[in-house]
Amino acid sequence: MSIGCKILVYTSDLKFSERIKEIFAEKDYIVKTTELFTEVVEILYFELYDILVIEPGFIGDLSELLKLADNIFLGIPIVVACNENKLRIEDGNNSRFYFINKFANPEEWRNVIQIAVDENYIIKPKEV
Repeated sequence: MSIGCKILVYTSDLKFSERIKEIFAEKDYIVKTTELFTEVVEILYFELYDILVIEPGFIGDLSELLKLADNIFLGIPIVVACNENKLRIEDGNNSRFYFINKFANPEEWRNVIQIAVDENYIIKPKEV
């Protein structure tokens, strides 16, 4: 069962970008990719996305990138595609970070997106 959300992917790895697009190829997902952080900021300024996936090219950039993302995006869940062996969740000052192995299987990727949406958005049933 898909959740129907918009995912913005920041990566310079074309293979990773294509893989994420394949994993979330269902009609209920919208996936957009960019390889420039300035484009991420611009896109999110004009358009609402549910999840930001960051795949840093150099692990040394990660802490500064996450600090910057935490202060700029103010609450959007950020999935970090990295070398973690299992899902790890960490709270920033403004955002929640979900660390997942870049090469995790498609089911794990769908699960982490589902968890991020469930933990960050409260959808209440319409009152009659």
